[in-house]
Amino acid sequence: MKQYKKNYELKNAARDRLEGKYKGAISIMFLSFVISWFARLVVNSVANSTMRSVYAMSGSVSAARAVTIVFDVVLLAANILLGVMNAGIALYFLNIACGQQPFTRDLFYGFKNDSKKALVVSAAVTLCNTVCLGPGQYLSQNFLNTRDAKWVLPALLATAVGLCVYVPISLGIAMSFFLMLDFPEKSGKETLKLCWRLMKGNRKRLFLLELSFLPLMLLCLLSFGIGFLWLEPFMQMTYTYFFLDLMNPA
Repeated sequence: MKQYKKNYELKNAARDRLEGKYKGAISIMFLSFVISWFARLVVNSVANSTMRSVYAMSGSVSAARAVTIVFDVVLLAANILLGVMNAGIALYFLNIACGQQPFTRDLFYGFKNDSKKALVVSAAVTLCNTVCLGPGQYLSQNFLNTRDAKWVLPALLATAVGLCVYVPISLGIAMSFFLMLDFPEKSGKETLKLCWRLMKGNRKRLFLLELSFLPLMLLCLLSFGIGFLWLEPFMQMTYTYFFLDLMNPA
């Protein structure tokens, strides 16, 4: 029977390995955040400006909504493209874990190498998030915009159902970016299938590991978000050791 490391052992290993390397780890995570934030800001700004212009010229609510739908698709495509950076983040932290030299340029690995595979994996992760959580977010936004109580129950139900579907699926493909680096000969679809198979019996372990970060997340919120600069690399390093332990249990 395989003996996997405990969550505290994975965290201790991650903390020890990051010692003296936090500056670079924070830099790559922050750069990823800034690029993603700026790209989404541009898409949303153009979408809002276009929607207002279309409504001003046509006076049609339907036309404005059609523009919104078009830009929602554009934003989805942008999120898939931005998700490719996760392959580079996985490479960066794998290099640290394996004692190799990491580079900030690793962030763009997925755009220069195995780009088709990285796009497939990113699309699966992004679509899982959008399809499962999108309806709840849409209904919640309607409530926030209108303050009409009729949206509360549908929003809660959609969110609850979405989470029940999202959690097991997302956990099942969570290690896909690591696997695409470990098995370069496999296609994106094959990588996702392999990840799903490997995570059978291990999704609970990963779920409990993610839950264990909640107290630290709350502390980071109390620090006005500044603590996330250190927490994000620590979490990513811990997930990296989870992957290595998954592939080579003691």
